[in-house]
Amino acid sequence: MKQIVPNLYHLDELGAYVNIYAWAWDEGVTLIDTGMPGNAEKIKAALAAGGWPLHKLRRILLTHCDVDHIGSAAELKRATGAPVACHTVEKVMMEKPSLRQPTNLAARLLFSVVSLAPGLRVEAVQPDQLLVDGQELPEGLTVVHTPGHTPGHISLLDRKRRILIAGDCLGNRGGKLAVPPKLFTPDMKNAQRSVWKLAKKHGDEIDVAVFGHGDPILSNAGGRIKSLASVIFSSEV
Repeated sequence: MKQIVPNLYHLDELGAYVNIYAWAWDEGVTLIDTGMPGNAEKIKAALAAGGWPLHKLRRILLTHCDVDHIGSAAELKRATGAPVACHTVEKVMMEKPSLRQPTNLAARLLFSVVSLAPGLRVEAVQPDQLLVDGQELPEGLTVVHTPGHTPGHISLLDRKRRILIAGDCLGNRGGKLAVPPKLFTPDMKNAQRSVWKLAKKHGDEIDVAVFGHGDPILSNAGGRIKSLASVIFSSEV
């Protein structure tokens, strides 16, 4: 486990394919996303090594319903008793993950076959807590509804420490900040609007940003998000 900034840790034990995070606060730790199916034991071991045994896991926050973000959520919920939270709009796909499909028909067929593999078969999870845009959480995080990649995608903002946990609303692969891949983003217009929302409403509140995919931005993240929004919407200005 690697500390990114105080309170925020990257569980690098799971590899580089997808990033999941631990958020330390007064009452224990909150897990943000759970990676692929089969990650539960590695996650529990990483948390324990970081000083958080199972009873210190206070909540599992899920940014959205993709297999690489909720894959181990149901198993961790059983093992720890920690409540699972997601946006209210995302609840239906948490309970029925097969509803999540690529935008391209050929990719859907391939995805349906590949998802039958044991390592990719995601178990449905029943959310215990449903979140809404602007909700202030006990962890000190604010829920920011950032739809597009999925209808109920959320990002999380710590205004006090000026940290954004973007999920897949944005990615930073190879140091290039970008919107999520079109193949798995059924509503790209809304995904772009979500970037605009982050830029216009919260851009001045963000220094550090972390992502589901790619490296963290440790300074001037709000400025980078504003620049991306300007590029996306330049033809409309």
